[in-house]
Amino acid sequence: MNKHTPTSQVRGDQLRPAVRILRALAHPLRLNIIRVIHANNGSANVGEIYLALDIEQSIASQHLRVLRQAELVITRRDRKFIYYSLDYERIARTNKAITVLKDERMSA
Repeated sequence: MNKHTPTSQVRGDQLRPAVRILRALAHPLRLNIIRVIHANNGSANVGEIYLALDIEQSIASQHLRVLRQAELVITRRDRKFIYYSLDYERIARTNKAITVLKDERMSA
Protein backbone atom coordinates (compact mmCIF):
# COMPACT_ATOMS: atom_id res chain seq x y z
CA MET A 1 0.00 0.00 0.00
CA ASN A 2 1.49 3.34 -0.99
CA LYS A 3 0.97 6.57 0.93
CA HIS A 4 -1.85 7.65 -1.43
CA THR A 5 -3.98 4.56 -0.85
CA PRO A 6 -6.57 5.10 1.89
CA THR A 7 -6.40 2.70 4.82
CA SER A 8 -10.00 1.65 4.23
CA GLN A 9 -11.11 1.31 0.62
CA VAL A 10 -14.24 3.30 -0.22
CA ARG A 11 -16.63 1.98 -2.86
CA GLY A 12 -17.66 4.24 -5.74
CA ASP A 13 -21.31 4.26 -4.68
CA GLN A 14 -20.23 5.57 -1.27
CA LEU A 15 -18.35 8.42 -2.91
CA ARG A 16 -21.15 9.65 -5.20
CA PRO A 17 -22.95 11.74 -2.56
CA ALA A 18 -19.66 13.26 -1.40
CA VAL A 19 -18.65 14.06 -4.98
CA ARG A 20 -22.04 15.71 -5.63
CA ILE A 21 -21.66 17.83 -2.48
CA LEU A 22 -18.08 18.83 -3.22
CA ARG A 23 -18.98 19.78 -6.79
CA ALA A 24 -21.87 21.86 -5.48
CA LEU A 25 -19.54 23.64 -3.07
CA ALA A 26 -16.83 24.16 -5.69
CA HIS A 27 -18.59 27.11 -7.33
CA PRO A 28 -18.03 30.51 -5.67
CA LEU A 29 -21.56 31.70 -6.44
CA ARG A 30 -23.07 28.68 -4.70
CA LEU A 31 -20.91 29.38 -1.66
CA ASN A 32 -22.22 32.94 -1.69
CA ILE A 33 -25.79 31.65 -1.92
CA ILE A 34 -25.12 29.50 1.14
CA ARG A 35 -23.73 32.57 2.94
CA VAL A 36 -26.83 34.61 2.06
CA ILE A 37 -29.16 31.88 3.32
CA HIS A 38 -27.15 31.50 6.52
CA ALA A 39 -27.06 35.28 7.11
CA ASN A 40 -30.84 35.37 6.65
CA ASN A 41 -31.42 33.15 9.71
CA GLY A 42 -30.88 30.00 7.66
CA SER A 43 -33.79 30.56 5.24
CA ALA A 44 -34.35 32.72 2.15
CA ASN A 45 -36.45 32.76 -0.99
CA VAL A 46 -34.98 33.09 -4.46
CA GLY A 47 -35.90 36.79 -4.63
CA GLU A 48 -33.97 37.57 -1.46
CA ILE A 49 -31.01 35.62 -2.77
CA TYR A 50 -30.77 37.16 -6.23
CA LEU A 51 -31.26 40.68 -4.85
CA ALA A 52 -28.56 40.17 -2.21
CA LEU A 53 -26.10 38.89 -4.80
CA ASP A 54 -27.14 41.22 -7.65
CA ILE A 55 -27.64 38.34 -10.10
CA GLU A 56 -30.44 37.26 -12.41
CA GLN A 57 -33.24 35.19 -10.88
CA SER A 58 -32.67 32.40 -13.39
CA ILE A 59 -29.00 32.13 -12.38
CA ALA A 60 -29.94 31.96 -8.69
CA SER A 61 -32.52 29.28 -9.47
CA GLN A 62 -30.02 27.19 -11.46
CA HIS A 63 -27.50 27.25 -8.63
CA LEU A 64 -30.17 26.54 -6.01
CA ARG A 65 -31.15 23.46 -8.03
CA VAL A 66 -27.57 22.16 -7.77
CA LEU A 67 -27.56 22.80 -4.02
CA ARG A 68 -30.91 21.00 -3.72
CA GLN A 69 -29.64 18.01 -5.72
CA ALA A 70 -26.63 17.83 -3.39
CA GLU A 71 -29.11 17.93 -0.50
CA LEU A 72 -27.42 20.96 1.03
CA VAL A 73 -30.64 22.96 1.04
CA ILE A 74 -34.20 22.00 1.90
CA THR A 75 -37.24 23.70 0.38
CA ARG A 76 -40.56 24.67 1.89
CA ARG A 77 -43.48 26.49 0.29
CA ASP A 78 -45.13 29.43 2.02
CA ARG A 79 -48.02 30.60 -0.15
CA LYS A 80 -46.45 31.74 -3.43
CA PHE A 81 -42.83 31.64 -2.24
CA ILE A 82 -40.41 28.76 -1.96
CA TYR A 83 -37.94 29.15 0.88
CA TYR A 84 -34.53 27.53 0.85
CA SER A 85 -33.05 26.46 4.17
CA LEU A 86 -29.63 25.05 4.84
CA ASP A 87 -29.47 21.42 5.88
CA TYR A 88 -27.03 22.03 8.72
CA GLU A 89 -26.99 18.34 9.67
CA ARG A 90 -25.93 17.33 6.16
CA ILE A 91 -23.31 20.08 6.10
CA ALA A 92 -21.91 18.87 9.45
CA ARG A 93 -21.74 15.25 8.21
CA THR A 94 -19.93 16.42 5.06
CA ASN A 95 -17.47 18.44 7.13
CA LYS A 96 -16.83 15.40 9.33
CA ALA A 97 -16.21 13.15 6.31
CA ILE A 98 -13.75 15.66 4.84
CA THR A 99 -11.96 15.88 8.19
CA VAL A 100 -11.63 12.08 8.32
CA LEU A 101 -10.14 12.03 4.82
CA LYS A 102 -7.75 14.83 5.73
CA ASP A 103 -6.70 13.05 8.93
CA GLU A 104 -6.12 9.79 7.00
CA ARG A 105 -3.99 11.68 4.52
CA MET A 106 -2.00 13.41 7.25
CA SER A 107 -1.31 10.16 9.11
CA ALA A 108 -0.25 8.28 5.96
